[in-house]
Amino acid sequence: GGCNLDRPCEESTRFPVKTGFYKYQDHILKDTLLQNLTIYALSRPDSFITEMDTLQAVDFPLSPFSDTTLILFRLDTVSDTLSFYYDRQLMLLSKACGFVMFFTLNDIQATHHFIDSLSLTDRSLDANKKEHLQIIIH
Repeated sequence: GGCNLDRPCEESTRFPVKTGFYKYQDHILKDTLLQNLTIYALSRPDSFITEMDTLQAVDFPLSPFSDTTLILFRLDTVSDTLSFYYDRQLMLLSKACGFVMFFTLNDIQATHHFIDSLSLTDRSLDANKKEHLQIIIH
């Protein structure tokens, strides 16, 4: 039989940073719900990412046009900025999916108004993992 080139792409072609929010309670790290959180990507005009009443986790995209993405988190009236620094590599995923931008995170820096610390658990943003980044809140 011949090759069927019209097979749909069944692989991940987007690699957002899957992020969870956590807080220490009695020295134990527990996932936490943030209320009144608004998230913006500072590098794009259509920057608004999400606004939800209650949020424990969020996926946000890195810019494929730059080696840096800045994300602004506003919690009530307090704001923090996350700066992502990464390498980009355009690779052929498959015939069905075409070329896809892969990211490798080199560094993340944060301001610390309500963010206590960061824990990067997967710098290659593996699409099969549930979480790549933990943001620990004061």
